[in-house]
Amino acid sequence: MPVEYTRAARTVLGDDGLLAITQLCLLSHDHADTADLARTTAAAALPNRRDLLRGHGHANPDALDDRLVDALVAHGSAADIAHRVQEHSDAGADHVSLQLVTTTPDSPSVRQWEQLAVFLPV
Repeated sequence: MPVEYTRAARTVLGDDGLLAITQLCLLSHDHADTADLARTTAAAALPNRRDLLRGHGHANPDALDDRLVDALVAHGSAADIAHRVQEHSDAGADHVSLQLVTTTPDSPSVRQWEQLAVFLPV
């Protein structure tokens, strides 16, 4: 979900509730290289999120505009993805899990996780 959702969820839960967020992500050195896969991934995430997305400023989620795709799928460098994790933390998330989407889903993504680990606290 977008960072706006995290902020709203924290408000509803209050300070004591555990807020765990899952962030879809695609690791690439070129944002343009992952744009199509990010859009496909965002489209797959839409069915159970449409109403929530409308409530967070995305009037027509089915249009999958760039702003919505970028809100649903963090894509770019490991630093870009780490920045999104930090945004969720700043918005009140206690935990942010990453769902790493790759162009080769049948192959382990160990190298990509290693790249991300450099930028993320464990």
